[in-house]
Amino acid sequence: MCDWHVLFSSYRNSGVFHMDTDLDEAAVQATAVAGGLEFARVDLREVNDKSGLLEAIAGALEFPDYFGMNWDALDECLTDLSWRPVSGHVILLSGFRPSGEEGAVDAANLVRVLEGVAEYWKQREVPFYVILTGDSRPPDGGRDPAPPVL
Repeated sequence: MCDWHVLFSSYRNSGVFHMDTDLDEAAVQATAVAGGLEFARVDLREVNDKSGLLEAIAGALEFPDYFGMNWDALDECLTDLSWRPVSGHVILLSGFRPSGEEGAVDAANLVRVLEGVAEYWKQREVPFYVILTGDSRPPDGGRDPAPPVL
């Protein structure tokens, strides 16, 4: 179990976190909003490919029309967010379950982009947290970025 108040208390904790699917989304949202952070939920339960993944993220975060529907464009939009002027972000990507080799590559690319974006915002002292639920870990297991119990 994670203490969301502690995690969201400092931009230094920004990052990408893999959590159980039984996550209490209401508690995450309430804690984010109480801390002055914008909360966005991206439902990925019905997503089964890269284009669906990018469309879901773009729609939930209201990306500009110029979004290019590729990994570089995702990175560019997430490191801009000028159309969402807030003090910080909590993005919950729920239910992503990539399948097959292509899905595993997409999951790895998604995590790579999100980790880079989180680092970008951390260097600018802006809180940026991404919480992934589902089976979104890279096929090699990746590092375990789950937040410690604080």
